[in-house]
Amino acid sequence: MHAVQQAQDDLSELDSLPPLGQDMASRVWVQNKVDESKHEIHSQVDAITAGTASVVNLTAGDPADTDYTAVGCAITTISSNLTEMSKGVKLLAALMDDEVGSGEDLLRAARTLAGAVSDLLKAVQPTSGEPRQTVLTAAGSIGQASGDLLRQIGENETDERFQDVLMSLAKAVANAAAMLVLKAKNVAQVAEDTVLQNRVIAAATQCALSTSQLVACAKVVSPTISSPVCQEQLIEAGKLVDRSVENCVRACQAATTDSELLKQVSAAASVVSQALHDLLQHVRQFASRGEPIGRYDQATDTIMCVTESIFSSMGDAGEMVRQARVLAQATSDLVNAMRSDAEAEIDMENSKKLLAAAKLLADSTARMVEAAKGIGIST
Repeated sequence: MHAVQQAQDDLSELDSLPPLGQDMASRVWVQNKVDESKHEIHSQVDAITAGTASVVNLTAGDPADTDYTAVGCAITTISSNLTEMSKGVKLLAALMDDEVGSGEDLLRAARTLAGAVSDLLKAVQPTSGEPRQTVLTAAGSIGQASGDLLRQIGENETDERFQDVLMSLAKAVANAAAMLVLKAKNVAQVAEDTVLQNRVIAAATQCALSTSQLVACAKVVSPTISSPVCQEQLIEAGKLVDRSVENCVRACQAATTDSELLKQVSAAASVVSQALHDLLQHVRQFASRGEPIGRYDQATDTIMCVTESIFSSMGDAGEMVRQARVLAQATSDLVNAMRSDAEAEIDMENSKKLLAAAKLLADSTARMVEAAKGIGIST
C-alpha cells in the first residue's frame, strides 16, 4: 500500500524540465523520449491489468483455500509497475505540456488508475471484511482507468468495437448462468436430503459468482487484451466458470432423479458453455490478429478437453455418458470438415491421406465413446 500511496503523491504535480531547445537534435531527442515513454507505460499498464485479473482469479474461492503467496506476488507486480508507470507518466506529461492541458490530463488519468489500484488492494486484504462484489467493482475500475490512460497517450490499440463485443459476450455468459442458477434452485426446492439441497444451493451460488468474476476480468483486461498474459487471465476466468457449471450440474444430478428438472438444468448448462465458447473464440480471434481460426482448431480443442474429462470422470456414469456424447459430436464435426477438404483437394494423394485420417479418427473415437458408455452403463 505504501508504494501505491507514494505513486499517488508523485502524480500530484508535473515535473519541471530544463529548457530543451528547438534545434533539430533536441526535437528528435524529445520525440524519441516520448515514444519510449509511451511504450514503457503501455507495457506497465499491461502488467497492472494482468496482475489485477490474476488477483480476481486467485481470490475466487474459499478464503481458507486461497494461495496468498500467489496473491502477494500479483500485488507486488501491480505495485512495482504502478511505481515505474508513475515515473514515466510524469516525464511524458512534462514533455507533452507544450500541448495545452495535455500533461495535466495525463496526470489526472494516472491518478485515477492509482486510486483504483488502492481501492482494490484495500478490498482484497483478508481483514477487510469487504463483500466480494467490492473486489470485482474495484477491479473493473482499474480496467476503465487503464483504458482512459492508454487513450490519453494514444496507445489504445484495441479496437473499441472489439471491446464492446467482448463485454457483450461476457455478459451473455452471466445471463446464461443466471438461468442455470434458476433451474438449479428448482432442483433444490424438491431435494429431500438437506445436505444435497445445500450443495445445490452452494454450487449455484458459486456458478453465479464465477460469472460475475468473468465479467469483472473482461472489464479489467479489455483495454490491454493485446497482451498474451491478459488473454491468459481471461481464459483462466473462463475455466473457473466452466468448472463451476460442471459442479452445479453434478450437484443437481445427485440431489434429484426428476428427469424433467435435470433435463432443464442440462439444457441451461449447455447454453452457458456455448456462450463461454463464443467469448473465448472472440479472444482467440484477436490473438490471431483477426486471421480466421483454423477450421480444425475448435473441434480438436474440444476433443482433447473432453477426452481428458472422460478419464477424470471415471466412476461418475452420468457425466461419462454426457462427455461421450460431446466427444462424438466434436469428432463428427472434425471428420466432416476433413472429408469436405478432401473432396476439394486437387492433389489426389493429399485427398486420400485426408480421407484415411478422417476414417481413423472416426473409428478410434467411436471405440472410445462406446467404451465410455459401456463403463457408464455397468457402474
